[in-house]
Amino acid sequence: METHRTTCKVGACEPFCGIEVDVEDGRLISVRPDREHPITKGYVCIKGMRVPDYVNDPERLLRPLRRGAAGLEPVSWSEATRDIGARLRAIRDAHGPRAIATYWGNAADSIAITLANTFCHAFGSPNSFNVLSLEYTDRGAVAERVLGNENLILQPDAARSRFALLLGTNPVVTQGMTLLQRQPDVGGALRGISKRGGRVVVVDPRRTETVRIADEHVPIRPGTDLFLLVAMIRRILDSGRFDRELVRRQASGLDAWQEAVRDLDPERAAEVTGIERERIEALADAFAEADGAFATTRVGVQTSHNTTLTEWSVMTLNAITGNIDRPGGVYFNPGAFDVPSLIERFSRRRNPATSRVGDYPQIFGGPPCPVFADDVLSDDPERIRALVVVAGNPVITFPHTARVEAALERLELLVCIDIYPSDTCAFADYALPAATLYEKGGLHFLTSNFEPRPYLEWKPKLIEPRGEARPEWQIFRELSRAAGVPFLNDPWVDRLSRWIDRLGIGFGEEFLYRFLLLGLGKPGLGRLKRSPGGIELGEIRFGQLLERGLRTPDGRLQLAPREFVEALGDALAAPPLPDDRFPFLLISGARRLASYNSWTHHIPALMDKLEGNWATLNPQDAARLGIEEGQTVRISSSSGALEIEARLSDDMRPGVVSVHQFWGHRYETGTTTSRRHPGVNVNLLHDDRVRDRFSGMPVYNGTPCRIDPVSGG
Repeated sequence: METHRTTCKVGACEPFCGIEVDVEDGRLISVRPDREHPITKGYVCIKGMRVPDYVNDPERLLRPLRRGAAGLEPVSWSEATRDIGARLRAIRDAHGPRAIATYWGNAADSIAITLANTFCHAFGSPNSFNVLSLEYTDRGAVAERVLGNENLILQPDAARSRFALLLGTNPVVTQGMTLLQRQPDVGGALRGISKRGGRVVVVDPRRTETVRIADEHVPIRPGTDLFLLVAMIRRILDSGRFDRELVRRQASGLDAWQEAVRDLDPERAAEVTGIERERIEALADAFAEADGAFATTRVGVQTSHNTTLTEWSVMTLNAITGNIDRPGGVYFNPGAFDVPSLIERFSRRRNPATSRVGDYPQIFGGPPCPVFADDVLSDDPERIRALVVVAGNPVITFPHTARVEAALERLELLVCIDIYPSDTCAFADYALPAATLYEKGGLHFLTSNFEPRPYLEWKPKLIEPRGEARPEWQIFRELSRAAGVPFLNDPWVDRLSRWIDRLGIGFGEEFLYRFLLLGLGKPGLGRLKRSPGGIELGEIRFGQLLERGLRTPDGRLQLAPREFVEALGDALAAPPLPDDRFPFLLISGARRLASYNSWTHHIPALMDKLEGNWATLNPQDAARLGIEEGQTVRISSSSGALEIEARLSDDMRPGVVSVHQFWGHRYETGTTTSRRHPGVNVNLLHDDRVRDRFSGMPVYNGTPCRIDPVSGG
């Protein structure tokens, strides 16, 4: 038996916890926390302890499958890649490059992301969709305008903070306060704020696990965080509690903000949010006076109404109180790589066009997913006709499920590359088996900026791929050759890979990493692979971002982008409130520690703990509607309806109902575990045409709905 140090890989779960894995006879047999890991220091959650379960799962996708008369049937790799390549080329030639699309999902790593994007753009298509447009591209839209580059994403410095304002985020469960932030002991970090005499305030319509260790819970009405933040900004500006020196030296646009906040009367903010005016003003005063404070959001806000304007307000609140690029506030980790420059390098040949539907810009490499169904179901000659999905499950994750199903059925070609036969495979023409991290190794370079400090870590290959599974680089190399497009959308790399293959050396994933890291002046791949636990590259140097790291034309924070200022008045004039027809607001976050994305529902030990999903509502609402614990209820919205078990909890704000997302495993894919507790797909109720005006992101939190008891439920 051999023991190896590596990291957990369950989707894109934030901490990437360090683990020790025992391997015997080519199989992962056990896992335990790596107490010597410099970042995670012995923390592993229940998902990480089940890594061998999914790697060894007999229900994994282990051979290429092609749809035939009897459903998905085995096919050889060579036949599959030849046919897929020929069909993609024929579709492109007949209908133009926009007819081709790709999508990478939550479980994709840096190489898979790069491959999916470049494969799409190699056809000349701009339609490289990705999961971030369902939950995160609002931050890119704000960072681009305020900081000068969409990849300058700031993270909280909880270890030194004196005030944490957490909006729509439950980091005790998600183990991070921003996407991919590697903060495994986040509960300890938040408790530390309170121990230092500071405050942790959670703004959420639900009493979450994080609320239980916080100093204060603010049960806001879903979708109204913008009103809270603008009211706080107005209070800080009116009272003169902002950082005048920082604003004078390093920011532009404060005058525009001072004018814009006049559109929101403090009493109106209290009425819309359900939070007393005095409480809002007290929060603003405490935040401004704290010696190191940060405000941050996650899915609860980022998938809600006015999400880009809300993120802009968060950025402004942090900035005007002097809490950007300072200990205890928010900061940018330059990481082991200059990720913004690396992405620019690999996107030089991409098609930068906006989406055909909605005219949305590409953020983080692609257009927003909510336009996908509209595009496919249109009569436009350039509509999307082929989709290649990598490590994702659109039929479960995209909003407005009925339209997504119709779109997937209308495609002329659907290819799924994954480790499991996902629900989306029920619509696929081909399902291609991908290797897991432990069967290929790698370097997740795109997450470098989300480490707590500059740090680099190699994940070693531990075992050979099971069955006929292949790493994504090999799959896309063969598909590129079959379709007649350059591998990685780079003719030079394409020629190099062919030349190396002819020499008999074999173009492997290590060549890709060496190419990616070429000229970056970082530790060589050899040294990195010989360094279990990674390589430390220094500490965060506060002040560098504001002094010389911003990429705006004048090197200053642009606090008041014109289009944001113009849109703010409209947003404040039309709050997202329930009405007589749909008197409740539906939220779909409420993550649980044993679940991350839909493919973790294939793991028996996790699935039996989760047991599907349900609707949670306040007992006062239930009593008024005549609903009892465990009764079946019908939830309806303008997009559809579903029936689901009701559970009652005082943790839920009155007028709000919560249904866990990423369930509804009712599709025939040949798997059994996910259908043991299939749950209900709440995305039946969310409309894909309700989109953020700047990013195109959907609304999963704050959807108006009604609830009715089902007789005899």
